[in-house]
Amino acid sequence: MGRVDGALAQPDPVETLAQWLRSLRRRSGRSWSQMARTAQEMGLTVSRSTLDRAAKGETLPKWATVRAFTRICGGDEREAKRLWTRADRYAAAAPGLPGLPGPVRPQFVSEPWQLFQAMTHLRREHGNPTLRELEERACVDAGTKVSLLPRSTLGPALRGTRFPRKEVLLSFVRHCGNVPEGRLRDWADAWERADAFRRGGRASGRSSWRGCGTRWPGCGMNWRAPGSTGACPERFGGGGVAG
Repeated sequence: MGRVDGALAQPDPVETLAQWLRSLRRRSGRSWSQMARTAQEMGLTVSRSTLDRAAKGETLPKWATVRAFTRICGGDEREAKRLWTRADRYAAAAPGLPGLPGPVRPQFVSEPWQLFQAMTHLRREHGNPTLRELEERACVDAGTKVSLLPRSTLGPALRGTRFPRKEVLLSFVRHCGNVPEGRLRDWADAWERADAFRRGGRASGRSSWRGCGTRWPGCGMNWRAPGSTGACPERFGGGGVAG
């Protein structure tokens, strides 16, 4: 048998994190119910089901969840942070999707799928806040709970099923990434280029990446492989063909 490539032989960092959490719980001797009670006693807002999902390794849990899990079981928070950061980078790079590029900085965004990827990466970099958290951060009136980032608007934008309005994008960048006002121009320009591409301008030309025949991580669209025919997605546009 030939030698297995070392990079391919390495375990999935998301699963490695989950294994570490499961081992931590076993060493603590706590049941899921006991962990939930301990969380309440410690003032941690995390449910039993959330803790359970974090240890399954099916998806990357939020850092706040991993930190709470670690504190409840008396684990090493620095090691938890190291494992979570590694898993987060792995998830952001989306290994296993052939030819998939790394995160695109806003200065280099030219197509809608790249804008979506940049938004997703910014969110992950800042702890993967929930839609509710982002909605609350962007609240302009505590009395009426009016927000610049309502979940019904932001959710489809982050899933890639609806192209965001410019004001929604800039509000997201402000409240998710604490991006300085001086750097918002990069994001505004990125939106302009992606919108032009979506409307048929394609000033920067088509991207060399045309899809991998599978779903983009976190995106509700199926991007067909090169050679496919058909129109670009009407709402999201660019980079491939919605299946």
